[in-house]
Amino acid sequence: MVDLFQLSREAAAAPFDLSLADAGQLHDLRVVRVVPNKRLVCRGVWNGQSIYAKIFIGSQAQRYAARDAEGVGRLIKAGIATPALLHSADIAAENLAATGRVLVYAAIDDAMNAEQAWQQCTDHQRLGLAMKLVAEIAAHHNAGLLQTDLYLKNFLVLGEKLYTLDGDAIKPLPQFLARRTALGNLALLLSKFDVLEIQAWVPSLLQAYAAGRGWGNCPDEQQMQSRIAHYRRRAVRSYAEKKVLRQCTDVMVSRSWRHFLAMSRQNPNAQLQQMLLATPDALVEDISRQRLKNGNTCTVALAEINGRKLVVKRYNIKSFWHWLGRFWRSSRAADSWSNAHRLLMYGVATPAPVALLEQRFGPLRGRAYFIADYIATPDVAQWLQSTSVTDKQKKSGLEALARLMYKLMLLQIAHGDLKASNIHIDGGWPVLIDLDSLREFRCKVWFETSHVRDLKRLLRNWRDQPDVQQSLIGALQKTYGDHPLLAKALQV
Repeated sequence: MVDLFQLSREAAAAPFDLSLADAGQLHDLRVVRVVPNKRLVCRGVWNGQSIYAKIFIGSQAQRYAARDAEGVGRLIKAGIATPALLHSADIAAENLAATGRVLVYAAIDDAMNAEQAWQQCTDHQRLGLAMKLVAEIAAHHNAGLLQTDLYLKNFLVLGEKLYTLDGDAIKPLPQFLARRTALGNLALLLSKFDVLEIQAWVPSLLQAYAAGRGWGNCPDEQQMQSRIAHYRRRAVRSYAEKKVLRQCTDVMVSRSWRHFLAMSRQNPNAQLQQMLLATPDALVEDISRQRLKNGNTCTVALAEINGRKLVVKRYNIKSFWHWLGRFWRSSRAADSWSNAHRLLMYGVATPAPVALLEQRFGPLRGRAYFIADYIATPDVAQWLQSTSVTDKQKKSGLEALARLMYKLMLLQIAHGDLKASNIHIDGGWPVLIDLDSLREFRCKVWFETSHVRDLKRLLRNWRDQPDVQQSLIGALQKTYGDHPLLAKALQV
């Protein structure tokens, strides 16, 4: 007997077989994706053939399975490549207590999803893949279809051919405001690419889309950039400010009247979880821990749990009055947790977030803890002073730092404390730490003031080293061009 509900909640599961109501059998099923208590996607074997099985469970299983099959039917009717739907059946009653249904799709041998292909591409190859994806979306729109869940994982790449996945997300393109809806759908796809790449590629991609649609004129570039930024921010905020604070594929959550604990499912650590729930202060106060910072509002220590080095940051409550001003707000640990996920989604390097713990009394917050991976790399000032780093590497590192600042400007993100110790260099690339003051702005005017402040704080790190400061200014000018925000930051 297989408990599919339990499998949908586990971080990893052993291969299993599944009986179907029509006496069919799925063998050697290995979970590749889950939506807890709703759906599993598994790789396996059916009638000796490699397949992917979408297993729908719960009270809405029949409805979601029907929608998925209907979407695949629309793709096939439009002549758009998609894995063949080989079989559809109810799940045998002994496998689970509630209703369930499975759709069996042919596996496309040697194909990889577009996200995997993207990670293996060179910069030039990425532009080529982006052009193919845009052409595919144009074909969808010409056929009167919308792919409403435009993640790169929902496309398969096999040589020059693309396959569209996820029939549940395939909807008819509405006739009313069809052009506006289609351009919004295109912007949704482009929002999945890195902001620096989109900044450079948008003209070419819009030309490719217009050619695919048979349009004489390209969509307005400025309007498309605004649409792309809107979808990008919406997706990141939904993930970083909501999803990682509840039970999901990436995060395990435990809560009670006295605590709220969120832990990454990547490299799960049972010992760390036990310590956080039982004796969290031991992570920073044990004499075996290396104390990195011992402030009134924040204590930082280096801990090693099961051979994994972690930075533990405890946000202290200094007094009753301090608690009175903090208990009702999101804790600074929760801000760091969300901001770490935010930066990683935007492709900005930061240590991987491991856990968040808030001590609570019902809805009232007290001490809070943020745990992240430890990176044993020098900060940017130490790196620039190192005799083992060549002048060429230093120049390249400063240019990478300038590109990071430009990227933060495009994303409207201000760090808030860009002293050198908060920027580490790993393999020549800058890594941001200390994220509790980081903020993503909705208002461009307010952001611009904060970005100028960030640039000035960054340059102040080398006010006593004019040669380094001038090299960084040169790198910033090369990246920003004649952008007015950099001109403001350089004003004396």
